[in-house]
Amino acid sequence: MKTLDEIVSRNRSFVVPEKILVATDLADTDYLIPHAVAQARACGSALTLVHVIPPGQAILLDASAIPYLDVAEMKQEAGQTLERVAAQAHASGIPCEVAVVEGNPREQITVLAREIKAGRVIAGTHGRRHLKKFLLGSVAHEILRSAEVPVCTIGPHAHEASSFGAPRRILHPVSLCAGYEDSARMAIEMAQFYRADITLLHVLSRNVESQPDVDRVVEWTKSEMQRIIPEEAPLWTKATIQVEIGDVVDEALNVAADMNADLIVLGVNSDVSFWPIRGDDTVYSIIAQAKSPVLSIRHMPGTVV
Repeated sequence: MKTLDEIVSRNRSFVVPEKILVATDLADTDYLIPHAVAQARACGSALTLVHVIPPGQAILLDASAIPYLDVAEMKQEAGQTLERVAAQAHASGIPCEVAVVEGNPREQITVLAREIKAGRVIAGTHGRRHLKKFLLGSVAHEILRSAEVPVCTIGPHAHEASSFGAPRRILHPVSLCAGYEDSARMAIEMAQFYRADITLLHVLSRNVESQPDVDRVVEWTKSEMQRIIPEEAPLWTKATIQVEIGDVVDEALNVAADMNADLIVLGVNSDVSFWPIRGDDTVYSIIAQAKSPVLSIRHMPGTVV
């Protein structure tokens, strides 16, 4: 079991990572790399760009084109593409390395993140197929399930990269389920580091509206969330507590839009759900539709809060 000091140290390495791993399928670099460069500049981090060639990738690509590509040729072309992208980072004064590997993307990205001691992984939600919706079976989904560090997912419609380089407004939906204090603490630490305003949001089920003491439930929820905000918080941030009644995804996205959030921080359970129930797709629905980067933090077992 980790001690509070160990958790604080771990959180700091997540909030201000020395190294950031950027997982790209090479079709998402136009919107992914500017965000990665902005984050690296804000944190003083170095970047590593990685492209993973899955098993069986060197097969039929297009019936009207070349029937297959040799894996060695694919690696060479991918490497050249990454080097061109890395040059953009170098031009901005950001140290940047590249890697092209073969294998299962989830496994390779997790292993590489561990090897380089990355404090964050960045991945795009849309890429090769220009998907309109974040797919549960996608590579980004697998990264969320296996990564040992926070994963920042970015869609093509996310705000301009400069906004997250130093976020001014952070939204943290709070589930109030086991482990929520840990992710809330990290979200607040991010607000402290960036001197950003932060909104802690909890969404109550519509069923609560039928209860005679609904006002009391709302006030209890606010007091429960208030206790995780440090007393000294007003010195460096404006922390707002907001309780809404309705659908979690709808309310989170609405609040994010109303406050023009630069970043959404999500605390998720080990099975990548917002609520501790199997099959909950709240996390994916928020990521799919968010107009800002979403930083997902897995609740780790064996911590004290």
